[in-house]
Amino acid sequence: MNPSSDVESIAFETEIQDLAELDVLDAEQCERALKTIDSIRANWTQRHPALPFFTLGAASYIDAASSREIYAESSRRLNPILLENFGWLLERLKTVLQAHLGGPVEWHPNAALPGFHIYLAHKMFEQPIASVHCDSQYDLLDWSGLDGEAERANARSFTLALALPQKGGGLNTWPLHRSELVGLNIDAISKRVRAAACTYHPYAIGRMVVHTGDVMHQAAPASDIVVSDRRITLQGHCLRVGGIWYVYW
Repeated sequence: MNPSSDVESIAFETEIQDLAELDVLDAEQCERALKTIDSIRANWTQRHPALPFFTLGAASYIDAASSREIYAESSRRLNPILLENFGWLLERLKTVLQAHLGGPVEWHPNAALPGFHIYLAHKMFEQPIASVHCDSQYDLLDWSGLDGEAERANARSFTLALALPQKGGGLNTWPLHRSELVGLNIDAISKRVRAAACTYHPYAIGRMVVHTGDVMHQAAPASDIVVSDRRITLQGHCLRVGGIWYVYW
């Protein structure tokens, strides 16, 4: 969602070399996915007690952070629902990722499939309430059953926008790499973030942003939310093991 006015919007790749924007779906395909998401609302999980923030699918950064057992159970329950309803979308995603990453892509056999973030209209989403973080969800998963070493330096995160508020949505990033922040406490990291310049990368419906996750980033806040606004994105991560990119959420 849109940043505050003091955040400069610039082209992709100028701040993060490994951030790319890829065409995935056309307008008709996005609408097909959205209608399906709405039709299976009984499978949404509300992630905040007071705000209309939901997921469709198991999310490692929430569920595995709570416990691996909860994550495994949620994945077993929700993966078949995702495959049944979004098999065509997941195969399209795999094809695009394989072309972009230049190697074979497979679903992680013991993890959640890519799933959806769903934000419905609420004025609180105009505030910068999303966490500022580097991605490290791979540390919550078990990689021991795969053939090869998990290459944590070769991790990627992706977001595919299906619906955005009328004033748009996007990603905030800061030029701070994970390696610069090792050993710092929360207060020191927050100070570094406040002192650094923030860049806003706008999303486009049907296009996917892929990045390393190793720079500080945040789901950007919205502006001027109206009751019909919603932000729905397909989310996931990739990590290379033994020459294969394993995809999960």
